Amino acid sequence: MPGIDANFICHRLAIHKEAKPVAQRKQKVGGERQKAIITETQKLLNAGFIREVRYTMWLANVVLVKKSSGKWCMCVDYTDLNKAFPKDLYPLPSIDRLVDGASGHALLSFLDAYSRNNQIMMYPPDEVHTSFITDRISSFNEFTIQHVPREQNTRVDLLSKLANTKLPGQHRTII
Repeated sequence: MPGIDANFICHRLAIHKEAKPVAQRKQKVGGERQKAIITETQKLLNAGFIREVRYTMWLANVVLVKKSSGKWCMCVDYTDLNKAFPKDLYPLPSIDRLVDGASGHALLSFLDAYSRNNQIMMYPPDEVHTSFITDRISSFNEFTIQHVPREQNTRVDLLSKLANTKLPGQHRTII
């Protein structure tokens, strides 16, 4: 988001101090799935959503899920990362209260969480924890995500928490 200090809006991971980094062993993928991973990774790389990394202590595998349309949806297995930090028990707002609060306003705006667009930036030093491995498409095959991944447990709570803490008083008019 242009003009907004990255330290203000970035998501930081509160990884337990006793947590040990986990580098998952690369799982073999072939044929159609391999092509889907290469295509999606290249799109994310071109969009600046991910970047290549060389040495990382945390490494996760890519998992492909077949959508009802027959296309592949690329996800990352953050099971080990999710175990390494505490759950954020921030309460989600009641949908009834959100709908009532939105009535009477001429303009509504939504963060696009439902279509899986990751709009919250990761705190740069924490990006290495979101690294994942793919088959080689360039000089290296490890990437890190620069936005909060959809597979992270904190994602839904984080959107609500950011709206309430970073934009106090605005969550009723900006939904």
